[in-house]
Amino acid sequence: MKSQNGTNVSHSFWILFFSLILSGFWGRAEISLAAEDTWTYKTNMPTARVFVGGCVLDGKIYVISGAPSSSSVTPAVEMYDPTIDTWTRMANMPSARCYPATCTFDDKIYVFGGSSPSMWSSATKNVYIYDPTIDTWTQKADMPYANAGCGIAVVDGTIYLIGGSYSESSPPVPTVMAYDPITESWTRKADMPTARGFFSACVLDGKIYAIGGATENWRTFSYKHVEVYDPSTNTWTRKSDMPTQRWSLDTCVVDGKIFAIGGGISTASTTANEVYNPITDTWTTKSPMQQKRYGLYVGSIGNKIYAIGGSVPGMLSTVEEYDTGFIVTPSQPDFNGDGLVDIKDLLRLIQSWGQDDPTVDIAPPPFGDGIVDALDLEFLMSYWEQPVDDPTLKAHWALDEAEGAVACDSAGVNDAFVMGGTVWQPSGGQADGALQLDGIDGCAVSGPVLNPANGPFSVFAWINGGAPGQVVVSQQGAANWLTTDAEGNVMTALKGTGRSAGPLQSQTIITDGHWHRVGFVWDGANRILYVDDVAAAEDTQEGLEGSDSGLYIGTGNAMQPGTYWSGLIDDVRIYNRTVSP
Repeated sequence: MKSQNGTNVSHSFWILFFSLILSGFWGRAEISLAAEDTWTYKTNMPTARVFVGGCVLDGKIYVISGAPSSSSVTPAVEMYDPTIDTWTRMANMPSARCYPATCTFDDKIYVFGGSSPSMWSSATKNVYIYDPTIDTWTQKADMPYANAGCGIAVVDGTIYLIGGSYSESSPPVPTVMAYDPITESWTRKADMPTARGFFSACVLDGKIYAIGGATENWRTFSYKHVEVYDPSTNTWTRKSDMPTQRWSLDTCVVDGKIFAIGGGISTASTTANEVYNPITDTWTTKSPMQQKRYGLYVGSIGNKIYAIGGSVPGMLSTVEEYDTGFIVTPSQPDFNGDGLVDIKDLLRLIQSWGQDDPTVDIAPPPFGDGIVDALDLEFLMSYWEQPVDDPTLKAHWALDEAEGAVACDSAGVNDAFVMGGTVWQPSGGQADGALQLDGIDGCAVSGPVLNPANGPFSVFAWINGGAPGQVVVSQQGAANWLTTDAEGNVMTALKGTGRSAGPLQSQTIITDGHWHRVGFVWDGANRILYVDDVAAAEDTQEGLEGSDSGLYIGTGNAMQPGTYWSGLIDDVRIYNRTVSP
């Protein structure tokens, strides 16, 4: 079978597509509406408990074990479905414990350590795996050390256990251990700078944030520390302190920001709800929970956050749903940002099948459900071979005009004025028409579209021709966003704000007289250059330099001689999101 443009859609894809339908794997989820920045009580958890483990998997929340009293722990596992606001009892853990470390990997839930048989008992070494598809538990090889109250995070298929302690009265450790779930092997990593337990860890942009916590004297002292671990460099960095020092809090990530919720201050609990922005390294106080609690579980699904269980003191079964109030862009099946949903987007989705990949986890819209599966495939196919109305597209100059001095912006109000040596090529572009520039004084000028310092964004264009030193897109009086170096390799002069600030250069020539789709992407932590949808260069920066000025298409930031493009430019697109070719 062929698509409308003649592209062959693989036979294996349709086998996968229809087998998923016949298997009954299809399921639809609805996201309820609520007032933003507010908390709403939902159906109580069947078992009141504190110091629980928990995970979000396939749009559902699993609350695992915990302490229903100060003298006992429970093996109970209860699953909450927020789409219908109901709880289901699942198979018990083989061994009850409280403050275990829990995470998801490969569609299963991993549980490490924790204390047993009572709340203040010594830590254990056990490792268990729960498979929700068959509702069964499996015990794996023990950890090399006993631990409870530690932080846990998963990055690139590796599970990291951080800090924790051996018992309530023993000093916490700074230990960081990396666990390979495939080989069941452990590797020691760089210690956390501040030894602590009862803190929360979460992952954002490939880095692990360790927030809050306490020493063994948690009744009198707790931390407000934020320390960030980069697994790629095995290093730690201190960030701005959390406003409220607390222990036994929990965290989650929504829309690129970290929510730190609940926790204890000495022996008292708190309703605190504070949000960390990693781009600006700042904290903001949001609406507090209705119920004070520590030792709770916090998980996010879409733009909603769920706070479950904990203690006042006094064990709680209450569940609160929080609407973050973020205006988050709906998920888009046009992953590579070319304006059409086609085989390229399908292959990108299949590449991440079964994984937690936010860049292609598009269903249920607008935020996905933590796994790339049949829901995402169904959503993508509903747009097959159709143009996408993408609200993240801030400017789009198709450059398909046949005459005149205006290049229309089909996505906004930034029509560009064409000047100098330019000739419209109505049928000479890669995507319909294109604009031919003479390399002397031909260019297009528009008003401001976005400030690069304000968050993730992407810019893509088709080009043909050009010469070394010439520029595709620049910002007036600021940086050349897409340009070429002295050899004709694509580069960006849009600098970062850290110590390694400087241009990002590639070794990929684009001035060879052929059509190329070139792009620059900033995801909030990484600069990436693309040529023909393949990454040509990449680095990490703390931030980007900013400017609110307008844009030039086909010349440098000061219209310098030698920077004017000599060739064709077509289909220039700018997004306020990360585009993933």
